Amino acid sequence: MNACHRHQPELGIPAGARKIVLAGNPNAGKSVFFNYLTGMYAEVSNYPGTTLEIYRGRFGRDVVIDTPGVYGISSFNDEERIARDVILSADLVLNVVSAPHLDRDLFLTQQIIDTGIPVIVALNMVDEAKRAGIKIDVDLLSTLLGVPVIPTVAVRKEGLDQVKAQLYSARPGVATPGLEEELAPLLPTVDTKGEALLVLEGDPAVAARHACPPGTKREEIYRRRRERVNEIYRQVVRESSRGAGFATILGRLMIRPLTG
Repeated sequence: MNACHRHQPELGIPAGARKIVLAGNPNAGKSVFFNYLTGMYAEVSNYPGTTLEIYRGRFGRDVVIDTPGVYGISSFNDEERIARDVILSADLVLNVVSAPHLDRDLFLTQQIIDTGIPVIVALNMVDEAKRAGIKIDVDLLSTLLGVPVIPTVAVRKEGLDQVKAQLYSARPGVATPGLEEELAPLLPTVDTKGEALLVLEGDPAVAARHACPPGTKREEIYRRRRERVNEIYRQVVRESSRGAGFATILGRLMIRPLTG
């Protein structure tokens, strides 16, 4: 049996410091949260084996680490590989989600939740969602995900104090249905749920790290994750034409069978 240890990227983290990792899709507004939490002081270094830079800063005795904007964590490119390794080493993840693109961004949220790492969600750009006629039931979203969700408008610093105050209330969320049973046989060999998930999804780099054959369930897991995200979105979002611009209204009509 190849007992394995949690993969720890070499990022120069002080001993005893907790790793608070920022994660999100491109253009979700992570940099504003990073600057707010760290006081805009950042150490910059190249991630080992790449030319991509990693930003980290202090938050009290702990360390905040930014990651590249990605749509998922896997091995498809350097950005995803870096985000994957840093997220898997996190003590907690602050996931910044774009409220106007909630149906897209929640896929990454759910994948991070599926790793078993404690998560807190900053639902950013709620003002833009409101202008687009999108109303989000934040309390229900938090209940369905199983993690704290805080509405924010980062560019105006609205909600940032609440994120800072509740950062350590991050907790493991509700996994995609069926995953817990599928991960159980891997855990004696791959000793963290996050890396077991990536092995199950067929990530070749993580599988090689643990001398395990890559799994073949990526498409099935992605489909079930997407179905869960779609159901969450259906329950928490109400779209209204009131206040929405012409382009938004036209776009909604175009994707409906009867009006398209």
